Amino acid sequence: SLRRLSSLSTRTVKTPAVFAPLYEKHRHKVYWGGRAAGRSTAFADAILALADQAPLRVLCTREIQRSIKKSVHKLLADRIAINGYTNYQVLDTEIRHSNGSEIFFAGLYMNIDSIKSIEGIDICWIEEANTVSEDSLKKLIPTIRKSGSEIWCSFNPELKSDAVYQRYVINPPANAHVQKVSYKDNPWLSQELLDEMEHLKATNYDEYLHVWEGELKAFADGAIYAKQLKTARVEDRLTKIPIESGLPVYTFWDLGRNDAMGIWFMQKVGLQHRFIDYYENRLVDLDHYLRVLKDKNYLYGTHFLPHDADVINLGTDNRSRVDILKAGGLQDIEVVPRIPNLMEGIELTRQSFSSCWFDTERCERGIDCLANYQFLFDDKYMTHREKPLHNWASNGADAFRQFAQGFKEPQTHTDYYANDVFGDSGWMG
Repeated sequence: SLRRLSSLSTRTVKTPAVFAPLYEKHRHKVYWGGRAAGRSTAFADAILALADQAPLRVLCTREIQRSIKKSVHKLLADRIAINGYTNYQVLDTEIRHSNGSEIFFAGLYMNIDSIKSIEGIDICWIEEANTVSEDSLKKLIPTIRKSGSEIWCSFNPELKSDAVYQRYVINPPANAHVQKVSYKDNPWLSQELLDEMEHLKATNYDEYLHVWEGELKAFADGAIYAKQLKTARVEDRLTKIPIESGLPVYTFWDLGRNDAMGIWFMQKVGLQHRFIDYYENRLVDLDHYLRVLKDKNYLYGTHFLPHDADVINLGTDNRSRVDILKAGGLQDIEVVPRIPNLMEGIELTRQSFSSCWFDTERCERGIDCLANYQFLFDDKYMTHREKPLHNWASNGADAFRQFAQGFKEPQTHTDYYANDVFGDSGWMG
C-alpha cells in the first residue's frame, strides 16, 4: 500500500507504507533485504522531501566511492526531475536547495578522517552498507553527533558476519527502526523484474532466497568447505548434540595472528566425531584460554596445537606457548606436524568431514568460520586462486584443520577415558 506524506514537503510524496518510518524521528533507520524492494528510491525521495521542508546537511556515503558516478548522486538528480522539484540545484559533486539544504557525497574508506571533521550533519545515508567495515562504522557513527541527527542504512545482506548486519540486525541499538523488505513491498515492480525473479526461483531456489528474499548467504563466494557443509546439512549432521559426560573431550587449537585464537571441542562417540563446542577470542593472553577450559568443566583428552606452538618466543622469557600452557596446568598436549603444502591439509580436512557432527548452538561461530573460509579472489583474472584468504574465518578453519591433520583414533577401550590432564588434584592443585 502507498501513503501520501504531503505535510512534510511543498509537494505530495507517495511511498510504500513500509517506508513511512523514514519520515518519523529515529536515530537509526535501517532497511535491508532482497533486490528490487525500492529501498534506494524510497531513501532518495524521503531525503529530498525532508530537505525541501527545512535546511538539512545530508551526507551520502558508502565504503568505497572512487568517483561521483559510484554514489547516489545520479539517483537523487533523477528523483528531483521525476518529482518536479524546481528549487534544487544539481552540481557536479553536490546538490543544493534554495533554503540552504546541502547534500554531499564521500567514500568512507579513503576519507573517514576528513569526514570525522565535518560538523552539523543532520542525516547520514550509508548505501550498500553491507560492504562497510566495522572500523569505518566505529569512526563514522560518533561523527554524526548533532542533536537530532540520524543514520540511515540500506543494504542487501551478504554474510552474517557483515559489520552492519551484526550491529543493526543481530544487536539493534536503542531508537532504531530496523526493517527487512523485499520485492513484495514494491508496488511499482516491473513485469521484467518479476519474470527474472520467477526464473531464478525455478532454477536456483537458494540463490533466489538470497537475491530476492534477502536471506543471508550460507557460504562465502569461493568457500573452501561449502560442499562438505552442504552434505552435512542434508545428512542432518548439523544438529543439537548431547555431551557425553563419561567420554573425553579433545581440543584443536589455532594460535592465529594478533593473538587471535580458536578452539574446537570434540568427542569421539563410536564412528562419529562430535564437535560439541567452539570458543574464540583475541588480544587476550593464554591464561584466559586456560580459564575458559577450566570453566567448561569437560573431561579432557589430548589438546592438539599447531606446529608453531613449540617455537620459542623471546618476549615470554624464552618459553614457547606449549611451555606456557603446561605451566598453566595443561599437560596432555600434542603438537601437530606441519604439512608443507597447505592444499594437502585442506584436502585432508575435506575428507574428514564425512564423520563429523556439529552442535549448531555451541558451535555456531565455528560453523560460520568453516562456511566463510574462502579462496582468495584474483581481481586481475576474475577467478579464485588456490590460496585461502586470511580473514576472521581463518582462525576457526585453521583450528579445525588440526583435527584432520593430527587426531588419531583411540586404539583401545581405555583410550576413550581422559587422563587427569591437570594433575592428580585437578587445576593447579
